Amino acid sequence: MLAVLVAVVALLAAACGGGRGGGSGSGQATQADPNATLRFAWSQAVSTFDPHKSGNPWDNVVYQLPYDHLIRADTFGQLQPQLATKWEFVDDGKALVLDLRDDVTFIDGTKFDATAAKANLDRARFMETSAVKGLIRAIQDVQVVSPTRIRINLNGPGGNLPNFFSSSAGVMISPAAFDNPDLDQKPVGSGMASLVEYVPNQVVRFERNPNYWDKEAARAAKYEIYVQPQATTRMNMLIGGQADIANLEASQADQAKAAGLNAEPSASTAILNFFMNPGKAPFDKLEAREALEHSIDRTAIVDGVFFGYGTPVAQFLPPDHWGYDPAVTPDAPDYDYDPARAKQLLAEAGYPNGVDIEFLIPGIDSHRSAAEALIPMLEAGGFRVKPRVIDAATTADTFFSREEGNALIGMGSPVGDPTTAYLPELPDQFYNPWNVSTPQFVTAYGAALLGTDPQSRAPAVRQMVESEKGIRKRVPIHQHTPPMAYTSKVVLPTEGYRVNFMFSLRGVGVGA
Repeated sequence: MLAVLVAVVALLAAACGGGRGGGSGSGQATQADPNATLRFAWSQAVSTFDPHKSGNPWDNVVYQLPYDHLIRADTFGQLQPQLATKWEFVDDGKALVLDLRDDVTFIDGTKFDATAAKANLDRARFMETSAVKGLIRAIQDVQVVSPTRIRINLNGPGGNLPNFFSSSAGVMISPAAFDNPDLDQKPVGSGMASLVEYVPNQVVRFERNPNYWDKEAARAAKYEIYVQPQATTRMNMLIGGQADIANLEASQADQAKAAGLNAEPSASTAILNFFMNPGKAPFDKLEAREALEHSIDRTAIVDGVFFGYGTPVAQFLPPDHWGYDPAVTPDAPDYDYDPARAKQLLAEAGYPNGVDIEFLIPGIDSHRSAAEALIPMLEAGGFRVKPRVIDAATTADTFFSREEGNALIGMGSPVGDPTTAYLPELPDQFYNPWNVSTPQFVTAYGAALLGTDPQSRAPAVRQMVESEKGIRKRVPIHQHTPPMAYTSKVVLPTEGYRVNFMFSLRGVGVGA
C-alpha cells in the first residue's frame, strides 16, 4: 500500500512540475530601501538567546542579527572573517592564533577585545549548563597576547575549531551580561541589529544597530522574524504581503511560482536524521538500531514526501562534500531498505514478535510529513509506533536533556568540517548524553582532525564515516534542500551570495 501511495504522490509531483528548479518573480527590486522593514517567516522559534546554552543549531538563523561570531560561514560554506580578522595554526598545529577587530563595541557599551573573547570561550567551555563545550573540547587554555590577539593552546588535534567558531560556540556575548538573569530573552551582542521586542513562539523584532562596524550588512532599518510552523500559513503570508521571505515545503514550489514569487531549491548540507535513544530498550541493542536503518525507504521519502527536493544518503555528509565516502550508500546491503532483514535483526535483539517505540515528532510540517511516511515503514520492519508531536523549539531539551521517547526525527545542522557532522558520536557531547560510542570511532575521529587540506584528510574522514556504522544511534535519511521563497521586493546581494536553507539576512534588503 505504501509503495502505491508513494508512486501516486510522485506521479502527481511530476504532473505538477514539482521537481527541482528555480522560479522568478516579475520586476525584481534592485535597490534596497534603507528605511524598510524586512519580514521573514520561519518554521521554528529560537530556543534561547543565550548562545552558549543553545542545543539547537538553527537558532543561528536568529543569532545572525543581534550577535557576531568570531568567524562567519558564508552562504557557500566558506569561512570568512568576522570578529576575527585572520586565524592561523602555529607550532605544528598545537595552537591557534586569532587576530581580532579593534573597532567593535557591544550594545551595552562594553568594548570587544581579546579579554572579552577569552571570557566568552572560557564561559562556553566551563559553564555547567553550556551546550557547546563539547564542540571546543580541544582547547587547553586561552591566552591574551595583546588587546587584538588571542592564542588558543590545544590539548590535541583541533583542525575543526575554526568551523566551530562560526557556530554558537563562537558567538560573542558582552562579558558584562554573562550573569544577566534575562540573557535567555534579551541578547547583548555586537551584531548588526538590536532586539526591540520578543514574543516567545510568535515574533522577534530588531532594529538596525547604527554603530555596527560593517555598514553594508544591515540593509533594512527593521527586521521581523515570525514563528510559523505551518507551511500553508507561511505561503499565505508571502502572498498576502505579511512576509517577504519564507521557507516552504517542496509541494508548494509551483504554487509560489504561479503567485509571482521566487522559489528555488535552497543550498543546504543539512541531513534529515532519525535519532534513537540507546539509553532505553529496544535501541540499547545495536541489532535493533541496525533493524531501524533497514526499515527506512529513503528514496520513497525523497520522491513521495519531498517531491524530489533532496538526495538519499546513508551517511551524514552530502554526496558533493569532499569527505563523502562512496562505500556508504543507501543501496549498500548493510544499509539498504530491507524489511525482512529488519525483522531478523529485531529477533536477534530479543524481539521476535516486534517491539513498541514512542516516536517524537517536532511540530514542523516537513517533519510531520516525513514521519507519516516513516511510520508504516517502521511497522513493516517490526516496530509498533506510538507517535507524539512535540514543540520544535525545545526538541533538543526534550530528547537529549530529558531523554524522553525512544526515537526522534530531526534536521541535522549544516555541515562545514566533516567532523562536525560526526561529533555527536563522541562521548561527553550534548547530543550523546548516553555516551554511546566505540574505541574504533574515537580513534578514527581523532585521525580525521589531522592534516591541513582535504586531500590529506580524506582517507581518515572516510574511515570515520565507516566506523560510525558500528555505533548507529541515528540514521541519515536525505540531504534536505527545500525551496526558499521571496517576493519581488527582496533585494539579494549580487555577488558572493546564494539562497541557503540556513538563510542569511546579511546584505539582504527590501525595495520600495
